Amino acid sequence: MSALALQTSPSLSLSQGVGVTLQPGQARTLRVPSAGQLRVTQGALWVTRRGTRPSHAPDDLYVAADAPLALRAGETVVIEPIHLTQAPATQVALVAFHWQPAAGRCAGALRWLRERLQAKATRTHAHA
Repeated sequence: MSALALQTSPSLSLSQGVGVTLQPGQARTLRVPSAGQLRVTQGALWVTRRGTRPSHAPDDLYVAADAPLALRAGETVVIEPIHLTQAPATQVALVAFHWQPAAGRCAGALRWLRERLQAKATRTHAHA
């Protein structure tokens, strides 16, 4: 997906436990409110995530049913249905998925660890 498509596809809100269905040809931008998992329950998604740094190119991922995709808080991704690996490219089916935010203590521990690692990296770069 092009950088322009990352900026122009319609947005979709993520709500805990709510299932979402996309028809073939529907691309949607997700702005992730909190860390969690997107789990495809039917079909397959093509996911384009922005690089972790502005200079990095977007990353493209194929996510099939029952494969969780961990997303970070504040991350922006574009999702769209794609054909299943065993199906011809012309046979794109609808896709269904649900969103599950990271749970309490685990999410807090991960946030704490991320902050500590970022602080250490910042100190290391300052001394270099």
